[in-house]
Amino acid sequence: MQEIALAEGLPARDGTSIPSSVDPRGMLHDRYGPSPSSPSGSGYCASPRGAGMTGDLRDLRRALIGNWTGLLRDLLGPPSRKSARQWRWNKRGSLSAAIAGPKAGTWFDHEAGCGGGPLELIARQHGGSWREAADWGRRWLGWPNWDERRGHGAGIRIAAEGEDDAPVLVPANDLEPDPEVQRRHAARRAAQATWDTATPADPCHGYLQRKGVAPRDLRMDRHRGLIIPLVDLDGTIHSFQRIEEDGSKRYLAGGAKAGHFAVIGGSLDDASTILVCEGWATGASAHAATNLPVVVAMDAGNLRQVAPILRERFAAALIVLLADNDNKPGRRDNPGVTAATAAARAIRGLIAVPMDPGDFNDLALAKGLGVARIVIDAASPPPPQIGTYPRPSLDTPSARQALDGLVARFMGEVVAYWTTDPLDADFGMAMANLTTAADGADIDADTSDEDDWSVFDLPSMFQPWEASGWRHGDARARGRAC
Repeated sequence: MQEIALAEGLPARDGTSIPSSVDPRGMLHDRYGPSPSSPSGSGYCASPRGAGMTGDLRDLRRALIGNWTGLLRDLLGPPSRKSARQWRWNKRGSLSAAIAGPKAGTWFDHEAGCGGGPLELIARQHGGSWREAADWGRRWLGWPNWDERRGHGAGIRIAAEGEDDAPVLVPANDLEPDPEVQRRHAARRAAQATWDTATPADPCHGYLQRKGVAPRDLRMDRHRGLIIPLVDLDGTIHSFQRIEEDGSKRYLAGGAKAGHFAVIGGSLDDASTILVCEGWATGASAHAATNLPVVVAMDAGNLRQVAPILRERFAAALIVLLADNDNKPGRRDNPGVTAATAAARAIRGLIAVPMDPGDFNDLALAKGLGVARIVIDAASPPPPQIGTYPRPSLDTPSARQALDGLVARFMGEVVAYWTTDPLDADFGMAMANLTTAADGADIDADTSDEDDWSVFDLPSMFQPWEASGWRHGDARARGRAC
């Protein structure tokens, strides 16, 4: 947990002192002054120029972490070793950088005994102050330079000329009212900035070539990583997925994926049918096969969150869930089909499943877009959910005996209801007598004279009431005539 706290630029929760040589905040910490947990902090966070610049640096760091692998290549060159979570440089791999997991965006040089985050790495490679490192990072991202004159929070004092070394103390509650909200906000700004500075994707991109799809509206960064923006229904970008040419995929650190999605094929507002799938390549193939708009939820878990959002906004649209067929030899479950089925049930949608293991991109590559369209056109409602029942508490003979008693009692009450006037003082006794009669007594009824009969055949429970020839008022009148 200590490493996670440090990676976020916060003091360790256990209060232990951390050598400045391994503090990821490095010179930024020296510039800002003591942290809230330090003896002189007194519940305040120090900022070089108030909350405005502190927030800007936080957003800048998030954006640099979101483009971490590209930044590492530019600053350090190609790594000498690579794994799913870590890249290494130097002959012995002494300099390592975490590219995935909770430590993503941090690095450490084991020979020099120092480490930090993106800004510290920039300063290490290019030299200069924290401000110069921040300016380099902004230029690298394509962001405009920091504007000293832009607005700060109300009541925040901006350092005057000649006060560069005097930190401005801002109450911690005013600076960071909710860490999670701040984190999401910073990620949104970083995602939007990344998208704004990206260029249209190259149709010859390795991933697109292997998947056999066009780039559509995708963009790519300066390192040829495809940028897939994750948006809400209003089009606000909350995060993004980056896909490298080798097919490796990563999300923006701190970005919100749940409930957000990518859209292929234009606006959803006027769509009568909307397709929903997991991966972007799957969606691109489905759109090419049907020319329908596609919502890409990114994974099976997010299908269940995205589908209800779409149903609430587009109540009249037909929504078709395109399942990934995750059936594999030796595998008992099929998470792709399970998730799509649950989402379809929740929104009264349809579901389409490839006949062979794989997704609709695999199907299109193997058998053509025409086959993919046929399968999508054949989408149907999900199968009804199989109910579960408790174990029986009675054996068969006991259950039959109990049921016979309940049926006899029910039939006796029916006879009593239709042949006895509820206002009669002897209603209770009459009901008891008729119940006994229903249990087996032989009651004769002369139906030749309506005024004389006392017991009559009940209407069938399996035909419409009017078709039975009996009406509520008639029966009660005949009952009173007894």
